[in-house]
Amino acid sequence: MKENVSRMAKDYFVRVKENCKTWEIIVWWIFRGLMIYALIASIIGVSNGTREMADVTQVLANLAAMFAWEIMMMFPKKTLFRNVPSYIQLLITFMAFCGSFGGKFLNFYYDLRWWDSGMHLFNSGLAVLIGYEAIVAMQKRDKKESSVAIVVFASFGFALFVSTAWELFEFFADQFMCNPATGAIGDAQHWSYELAKGTAKEATLFDPIYPERWPIMDTMGDTVLNAIGAVAGWLILKFFPFHHKGENDVNKQIAQENKAETKQTKKEKVKR
Repeated sequence: MKENVSRMAKDYFVRVKENCKTWEIIVWWIFRGLMIYALIASIIGVSNGTREMADVTQVLANLAAMFAWEIMMMFPKKTLFRNVPSYIQLLITFMAFCGSFGGKFLNFYYDLRWWDSGMHLFNSGLAVLIGYEAIVAMQKRDKKESSVAIVVFASFGFALFVSTAWELFEFFADQFMCNPATGAIGDAQHWSYELAKGTAKEATLFDPIYPERWPIMDTMGDTVLNAIGAVAGWLILKFFPFHHKGENDVNKQIAQENKAETKQTKKEKVKR
């Protein structure tokens, strides 16, 4: 039993090393090290009353997200996850670090006017790219050709879904974290005008006119930025679908593989 576990672990680490670059691993662990520091500091902050448990939860969740690709490599070979390239983890790591370490731990969401807006705009664009890679991974897994227009449009839809799911997550996280007994309000959604008052965050993408409308204007501003970023990502992929042109054309590769398999099948039938 121990030998099997040891062999499986060895095979896994070899697989990870063969499918990513050394410099990627170094960059991942630099960001992870900083996140571990933020996690420890947040835990200490909760004990002395300078931080909330929500801070710890957010840092911990984003730290776990930084291992996304390596977790994917644990899945069986025939799953789509094994066809996702390692650079996707670099994108996820960067997104998680900017949101959790920069935005939450260093308080950039409130101290820097355009930090949150820039995050929504940039991340929704990256989500299109992540969706694109996921769809290409499905093509490779299923050995199916697909129209470039459909793939790119589906990537755009994926980005809109992810950005909407994120807004829902923030909403329910705040509902869960709010605790009148302890004074915890939950602020994943940045819904408190009182916290924003006097900070760079007080100015939203759209002028709320009335302070009471500040939370909804902030959320809708995020939604608009998510849509703009997704459209930008869609346009970039529309003109530069790098997995569907030239030598990297996945449709041509799949067609060649299917043709070769068909020929092999025919030869085997003839032998029988």
